[in-house]
Amino acid sequence: MLLYLTLLLTASASAIPLASRAQPVTPNPTFSEETFQKLLDAPTAADRFTLIQSMGVPTKFDFNPDANPNGGVGSGPGGIGILANQKTFLPLIGLGVAMSAGFLNPCGMNVPHTHSRATEFLTIVEGGNVTTGFYMENDGPPAFNNTLNKYQGAILPMGSFHFEFNDNCEPAVFIAAFSHEDPGLSNIGANLFKLRPDVVAAILDYPTAVDASNINKLKHTLPPEFIDNVASCLNRCGIKPSSS
Repeated sequence: MLLYLTLLLTASASAIPLASRAQPVTPNPTFSEETFQKLLDAPTAADRFTLIQSMGVPTKFDFNPDANPNGGVGSGPGGIGILANQKTFLPLIGLGVAMSAGFLNPCGMNVPHTHSRATEFLTIVEGGNVTTGFYMENDGPPAFNNTLNKYQGAILPMGSFHFEFNDNCEPAVFIAAFSHEDPGLSNIGANLFKLRPDVVAAILDYPTAVDASNINKLKHTLPPEFIDNVASCLNRCGIKPSSS
């Protein structure tokens, strides 16, 4: 998965699509531990929303990246993700839902990841030809894969490994709803290499962690059809992969 991260997050230098950049935006409020604790301790939902109203906590969230100066759940040349959960949007406390917006550049990818506490329902709102897929668990069925166009959606079950790839020369935007106010996020490739080097070596059947001496060998273990799809998108869109 390291190659996916390197290739796809450095593939595109195109600007992230922001239809509202011409309009001024107000940044979303920053996190307040004191306010969070007061809302969390409210005995009922009615009490919580009484506090929300009396304390002037906004019940509107802006997914525009310009309204999130501290960043989102992930960013890179391939795109950016903005998450509204119970930390970034306090009115979600106790409601069992969250939502994110993903802005994918041409040939950009939201790399393989999992949400430990939530099922995701993803819908394309701008762009098209976005591929997504998920794998459930050991001894489960083969991976599910879909190609989504504007206003089409797909389900990504809780705990499944999944991704989104903009196989298109135009930017794409998706909205994802979650079944928990704190869905959690774990990027599979990045976090794999945070384990002890000997454990990583055992997983990959290599003597050391992946580096310049064995990256070419790792490349040959990845699905060739996926590598071909990425190469085709980059070539079609005139994007030169990073040499790093």
